Amino acid sequence: MGTKRSGFAVAVLVAGLAGCTTVPPAGPPADPAGGSAVLTAAALDLAVRAEPYREEQSLLRRTEHALTRDCMARRGYPYPAAGTDTVLDDPWRPDLDSRRRHGYGFARPGPSAGRYPPGLTGSQRSGYESALSGERRATLRLSSGPRFTFATTGCLAESRIRLYGDVMDAARADYVPQEAFNALLPHIAADPDLHEATRKWSSCMRGRGHPYDSMSAARAAVSSALRANRPAGEALTFETAVAVADGECALAVGLPPLVDRLGRRHAGKLTAVQRRDLNTAADVRAAALLRAASG
Repeated sequence: MGTKRSGFAVAVLVAGLAGCTTVPPAGPPADPAGGSAVLTAAALDLAVRAEPYREEQSLLRRTEHALTRDCMARRGYPYPAAGTDTVLDDPWRPDLDSRRRHGYGFARPGPSAGRYPPGLTGSQRSGYESALSGERRATLRLSSGPRFTFATTGCLAESRIRLYGDVMDAARADYVPQEAFNALLPHIAADPDLHEATRKWSSCMRGRGHPYDSMSAARAAVSSALRANRPAGEALTFETAVAVADGECALAVGLPPLVDRLGRRHAGKLTAVQRRDLNTAADVRAAALLRAASG
């Protein structure tokens, strides 16, 4: 849906783990709509991506993909099989299985350049695109400013309507939690407790032969090695070794529960509009999870 997902949020926290984050003024700005909003328990869990967030996201993605595939089949078009990769590999909550296969994903080949199933003619490709994405679009504007445009007709939209009830609600369930998460990241990254955990992480990494002071430094070293045109196998071996050690050290020093606690500590710094939007998104997402679980 749209083009912006959680990847850009990861970069913010990685930079924060280097200790170089500027924090906005404490406390939410005044809400022009008036009033305040108290986060529900479900919304707070969603804001900090509390487990089982990863498993829930995977269920939603698989269900949406299956609905889209069935819709495209009814229109006479094949749709690619769902991928098996993780939905999330956060710096502080790493997916070690994915890292053992792909490292950080830097040296991994990108997706196929073809956006259509093989063998389609030009006119068939036009029909495929129309069946998948339809002709009409809508735009969601988040309270912090970003806009996301998405299809309102076609199989992608139909699958989201079946899963979420409405394409705009589907967009809110997807993007509003990201907005809240991104708003919390600078506060989490600047917290002294995270700085102390980062020092412990660095000590752990040095003990494994990777002398980096921060997660961003570790990733920068991998990126630099790739730019140096090392042989592909050698580059992936280095990337995998660093990424796995990074993830194992993050777990060893307790980063997952710490970041969860810090996110909750700073959640009151979300604006009232963000809190209300997040409550709504959490309700929409919970209903979608029930539909997905019921098959």
